[in-house]
Amino acid sequence: MFVEKWMTPNPATLAPNTTISAAALEMSRRKFRHLLVAEASTTGKKLLGLLSKYDIARAFPGNFNPFSLEVTAGTIPNPVSTIMVRNVITVELYCAIEEAARIMLTRRINALPVVRSGNLVGIITESDIFGALLGITGANARGIKMIVESSDVKTALTSVAQLSEQHHLQIQSAVSFHDPQVAKQSRLSFPFFRPTERPICATADYIGFSYPARQQFVAICSRARDCA
Repeated sequence: MFVEKWMTPNPATLAPNTTISAAALEMSRRKFRHLLVAEASTTGKKLLGLLSKYDIARAFPGNFNPFSLEVTAGTIPNPVSTIMVRNVITVELYCAIEEAARIMLTRRINALPVVRSGNLVGIITESDIFGALLGITGANARGIKMIVESSDVKTALTSVAQLSEQHHLQIQSAVSFHDPQVAKQSRLSFPFFRPTERPICATADYIGFSYPARQQFVAICSRARDCA
């Protein structure tokens, strides 16, 4: 999965001569935590810097709420170019979503502008990363989920694929991750689309008890949200 799928395209930007107060008003109006500073060029928008709510707050007096109704566009007339972060970390459109998450975690930042050929085309934030996680793991979909513990990922994938075909279930996705507490052990998560030919809870139990090679794998079926 690439950043392009989960980013916000054509993000709102400010001109570098926008006043700090106007930037605060814009953040309040849009409920943004970040704003990008850019200028137009013949090929697109050129990224100049990034502003966070913390940058804005530091520019105001300590006893003043920069996002209150008291603020006007001229309260702090200095331009945002004087407080913006200039050396902005960026990613390309086809950066893997997990790489974007790793950059945010290691650099302790919560937003990354997305560029293509040097031009600004989007922004991806922590919230977008969370959305990607939910989408990739099928957490938002209605259905049933099987979690398999195995020391042999290939065999587990093959067995679950055969099982789904046998019982006419469609796998939404497959995600595997290493269990750090157990050597040479991995967990695989298989969300299935909600079956229509039998009750969902009965299907989950049926899959759990009918899993082939029960001596080698531990199958844990979780019921869907609408399964009460």
